[in-house]
Amino acid sequence: MKTFIIGDVHGCLAELERLLCAASIGAHDDVVFVGDLVARGPDTLGVLELAKRLDAKCVQGNHERKLLQAYESESRGGPKVELPAGHRQLMGELRRRHWEFLRSMPLVLELPQHQVCVVHAGLVPGLPLGQQDPWVLTHVRSIDEQGQPSTEPGSRLWAATYRGPPHVVFGHSAQVGIQLHEHATGLDSGCVYGGRLTGLLIDEGRPVAALDQRRRALISVAAAKRYSEPRMQK
Repeated sequence: MKTFIIGDVHGCLAELERLLCAASIGAHDDVVFVGDLVARGPDTLGVLELAKRLDAKCVQGNHERKLLQAYESESRGGPKVELPAGHRQLMGELRRRHWEFLRSMPLVLELPQHQVCVVHAGLVPGLPLGQQDPWVLTHVRSIDEQGQPSTEPGSRLWAATYRGPPHVVFGHSAQVGIQLHEHATGLDSGCVYGGRLTGLLIDEGRPVAALDQRRRALISVAAAKRYSEPRMQK
């Protein structure tokens, strides 16, 4: 049984199906997503349905979080939350089973059999997992000159200064692309922006491999087209 951890899908169903085929993922393999299954791409509902059929695990990304916060607020009679037009349209398309799936997504997923922790964006190096702020887990890209977490790609990527353990697998940073650090692996290769969809394949019961072997364990497929224009994800 293999574990296949997949980067930001963003509704790119056709690319996800091709990636699963390229990795020869079978019924007994585990599929894990780093978050941001939703929004910007052509078929969010199709991606969610496929993830559910696979019994996949997924951590909450900033886009799932954005939708959930708006849904929970407005369903309680709160004011209408300002959202991008695509997210607002998506809120009207999602059904109860989709919202339940989004709610089930943790912020942190530990895979002890691989000595791996999966988060969407990253964490503050040196701070225990239990003390990480939800905003950091879903938004951080770098550590600024004042030592504070930042959404900017920046010159000090959080993963470059992280020392582990565990090994962290994450997404969220399409501007940077694939990241292979000693103790962290970034899988967002910008599929929805016309890049690629990438996954990391880990053998049963094995820890994440050293850098050279890890590079060979990456599997990716090209996007069929550019579905969205790149922009900073706040």
